[in-house]
Amino acid sequence: MEAARCLSAGLRLAFTASIRTHTRLRASQLTRTCSTVPSTYDGDRDPAPLFFSPKVQDLLKRVTGRNYNKIFRRRYDERQLKAPKYQFLTDEELKEQMEQAQRKAEELLQMPPVVKLREPINEVLSRDPALTGLTKSRYIFTDISFGLSDRKRYIVVRDLDGTLRQASWEERDRMNQIYNPQPGRKLVSYRVFQEENLKKVLDREEYEFILDLACAQFEPDDPKYQQVAGRVYETVEARRCYQVLHSTRHYGPLCFYLTWNRKIDNLLTTLIQEEMLSEAADIVHLFHLIHPDSKSAGQPVGSSQPLEIIKAYMEQDSLQRAKLQLAIQAYQEIVQQRQQYQEEVKSAHGA
Repeated sequence: MEAARCLSAGLRLAFTASIRTHTRLRASQLTRTCSTVPSTYDGDRDPAPLFFSPKVQDLLKRVTGRNYNKIFRRRYDERQLKAPKYQFLTDEELKEQMEQAQRKAEELLQMPPVVKLREPINEVLSRDPALTGLTKSRYIFTDISFGLSDRKRYIVVRDLDGTLRQASWEERDRMNQIYNPQPGRKLVSYRVFQEENLKKVLDREEYEFILDLACAQFEPDDPKYQQVAGRVYETVEARRCYQVLHSTRHYGPLCFYLTWNRKIDNLLTTLIQEEMLSEAADIVHLFHLIHPDSKSAGQPVGSSQPLEIIKAYMEQDSLQRAKLQLAIQAYQEIVQQRQQYQEEVKSAHGA
């Protein structure tokens, strides 16, 4: 009766007794999931306002790229493949189809949100010691009213000692998945997130696969999601294989993570070596937005000179200045040799 009084009047209630064996199995699996990797955004500073700001979103979309062959490639997601269609189109119809493909690409490149780690729920509603030992299992009361979001759904737990409390995040996730199942999500987390299995997947460089699976299984502010994402980002950074995630929806959050943690030197070096100076300059701009107290943030550098923007960062904020300097020198030498070669070709043709 006391639990019913805590719930809103007129709402339908459903209660579920927790299964001890299932709880122990799930707890043991989650304990082994990336237990040595810290959360991605667990500090006092909230990354969400910066991540969702229009300037940051524009920068992340620009650096993500638009490789349509990669965006629309065949995916192994157990969906039935559709037979290709060949049509004769006018110029206007072709333009319309191209615009439609661009809109579809933007949907596929929608970045997972970057938010702060959620706070644990420790709210006790009442204590009734007289109920101690009445049952051998806990009871979870769930409001299953139609139209409520999973975040706002009222879920309370009656513990064995008679305590009535708000359900924890793990209990809420289980109940929401039981009554409102999400596609691609399981009650028991995928075994691939266990440390021994995750290492094998990362060794095969299947970064996009594991990140997509983490997005389906966990919420963005879930510690387990941020641990898995942080593990993938750190692996990509250590191996400097950023192009594997380029033109995917995870490249923007990767750049945001590296910039947030002041680890963009290797990324800048790689972009310079691949002669992608505009993207490298965008990364530096992103660094200035996330870290406005940086020394190079207040430098009046023209936006049309990406190399000067990179040099200003290198001289004042870089943690690996020598590496960046060598990459810039090598790039300038290549450009100079290329110009000299073109002049020699023109001279040989009598230009």
